[in-house]
Amino acid sequence: MKKFLAIVFICSASVFAGWDYFPVIEYGKGEAKVAFVEARQGNRGGENLQDFKIRYSPMEKLELMSKVFGDKLGNYVLGARYQVMPAISAGLDLGFPISSTAWSLTPNAQYSMPLTEALILGSNVGISIYTEDANNNKHGTDLNAGGELDLAMGKSTVTFGLDINTGLTQSERNGTKRSLKSDSRGLEFVPKIGYVANPGNLSLGTNIGMAFGEDAGHDNYTTFISVEFAVKF
Repeated sequence: MKKFLAIVFICSASVFAGWDYFPVIEYGKGEAKVAFVEARQGNRGGENLQDFKIRYSPMEKLELMSKVFGDKLGNYVLGARYQVMPAISAGLDLGFPISSTAWSLTPNAQYSMPLTEALILGSNVGISIYTEDANNNKHGTDLNAGGELDLAMGKSTVTFGLDINTGLTQSERNGTKRSLKSDSRGLEFVPKIGYVANPGNLSLGTNIGMAFGEDAGHDNYTTFISVEFAVKF
């Protein structure tokens, strides 16, 4: 259950314009965000997670990011993205061995385009690769892909998103390979909808989503909600 909730939180629980879905921010600009998420599956007890992120552009077309997340905030990631062309950026995230003893490396690519003056489409795809942990176990490679439509209405934005997550290779534990299903790393679909208010440099939002996929650990489906606050500087 906790593994699933972590995946939902990392990949799906963002109500603001996804940082990985849209172009790099302007040179000299920055943003900090705090998110609180509650999730539950059926009648099982709920879980709560937190997410703290900060990003800054130290030079043209380059964005640096740092985040800590999880139920006990034991996961830490550093990342960088470069705007290759107006619609496309490429990035790399490095996960530190804080809550586990394995490192992770996630190369990713982003594509976005305006559909109308008020509607913009953003998307991202990333592949996460893990090192062996201290017990010589290795987590399999994961694929995370998603898209988001943002509809701007004055100082408000309505977001519609869909994330698709799945394992690509099997994990190894004690020298034995595990199936994707037994690891709850099968195909997962996560639709979501959110609303954001943007008074000045502040953003206040909420988000509702569901996650489906029996082989991803959902006997039926899982629901999650989030409340988020961001400030630009």
